[in-house]
Amino acid sequence: MKYARVINIELKSSQDLEIFYKKWEKWLPENMPKAVSRTLVRTSPNSTLMMAVYESEEIAESAREVVQKFFDLASEHMHDVVELHGEVMLD
Repeated sequence: MKYARVINIELKSSQDLEIFYKKWEKWLPENMPKAVSRTLVRTSPNSTLMMAVYESEEIAESAREVVQKFFDLASEHMHDVVELHGEVMLD
């Protein structure tokens, strides 16, 4: 069953948001597992909602572990993170 991860990220400033996502764009293709879909929504000048759907919970858990490595590398730009996850009910 497909499994989704949703991450709300508040960055320290709009400039931090720009820097963070420039780094993310370079880092993502080489490191993250394949997703069925990925969506990034800017919810305010310094926050975003990242959504990814994976083929299985196992792949989603692997993605969580990998993205945490990126968050550790980019933590100087981050203020707060809220993570949600669960089975996709309707596709």
